[in-house]
Amino acid sequence: MLGLLFMPQAAGHAQERSLSVGMYPSYPPLDMRNPQTNQLEGFDVDLSRALLERIGRPLDIVETSFAQLIPSLLTERIQLFFNGMMDTPARRASIGFVDYLQSGLQFITLANDPLAPHSLPALCGKMVATSRITSEPASLIAWSNAHCVAQQKPPIELFASENSADARLQLREGRVVAVLQDSLTAPWTIAINTGLFQLLGEPFELTPLGIGLPKTDVHLQCQITAALAELQADGTYHALIRKWNLPESSAIAPLPTQPECTPHAP
Repeated sequence: MLGLLFMPQAAGHAQERSLSVGMYPSYPPLDMRNPQTNQLEGFDVDLSRALLERIGRPLDIVETSFAQLIPSLLTERIQLFFNGMMDTPARRASIGFVDYLQSGLQFITLANDPLAPHSLPALCGKMVATSRITSEPASLIAWSNAHCVAQQKPPIELFASENSADARLQLREGRVVAVLQDSLTAPWTIAINTGLFQLLGEPFELTPLGIGLPKTDVHLQCQITAALAELQADGTYHALIRKWNLPESSAIAPLPTQPECTPHAP
């Protein structure tokens, strides 16, 4: 079994040094700080502990900004990072990724509002808010072209908000009929705003999110890939998805074993 290649060192051997794991605690429910305890928590925190336990390496969380995650990895200040970063070809030019979740976009409307759209076609011709500092406005226009304009219906009117929180404020104040936001955060938003919002439709434009690692450290990539597959197989991975109220659509299937991770016969 692949997992046997990366078991913790046997008793009597020197314990391996800790791995410095970068996180930016501003992406609930993946990475955040508990306001009561001031402790870091979230899906990424729990998953990183479980993964490193599997490979026998102590965890050392290093807080950094999102913009510094890749530079910190390249300068060896950290050995890997979590933060729900999209795995893109441009980023793979400089770092490696082990994909561990996928995220898309999803509409949110007001709950218990008789005037709220109750179907996706009902969004056509209506005002919908989304954060202008993301790629979401372009995605909203593309969705409108495909599902409204192409069906001879009026296009969605875009309300470019300052951020996701501002978009939800516009929804609460009745300036828009829906919000388009990250599908990973949508269930969390609904859970912490009891009875205020509801989901409309299913997530779309699902994109893989990766654990960032040094491009040249193939051994570590193999270790993390094998450990993640074990957590998926024994139910730990899906239990954490449920614990942190992530949508089922965020789960990914175990990654295929790469040739460089396969042991060669003697």
